[in-house]
Amino acid sequence: MLLEFNIFGLTDLIPSLMALVKYSALITSIANICLLVGMLYVYLERYLQVKSKFTTTLVLFSLLFLVQNVLFSVYFSFNLPQTLLDSVLPLIFLGLEFAALALLLMVTRE
Repeated sequence: MLLEFNIFGLTDLIPSLMALVKYSALITSIANICLLVGMLYVYLERYLQVKSKFTTTLVLFSLLFLVQNVLFSVYFSFNLPQTLLDSVLPLIFLGLEFAALALLLMVTRE
């Protein structure tokens, strides 16, 4: 069985997939930071035009999420998960956050 994996080159693929899974939370957190910077830009632009409490709240909302994701990125860069389970659980939450932020940015840009 191990010989079959060597034929198809899967023994070289498995460690690289594990490394990708370990870094996936960091990658997703950085993607969230990019979305939040875009949202912050749009909200600040609208705040300068409207200057209402709602736009102020949107700016603070995006700033708080930006701080959270920067802290996550710093944490994950110094404390990489050691097991697959430790890396998948944060990825689920960060992936859901990415989907929600992408939808919010899409609606905001319209």
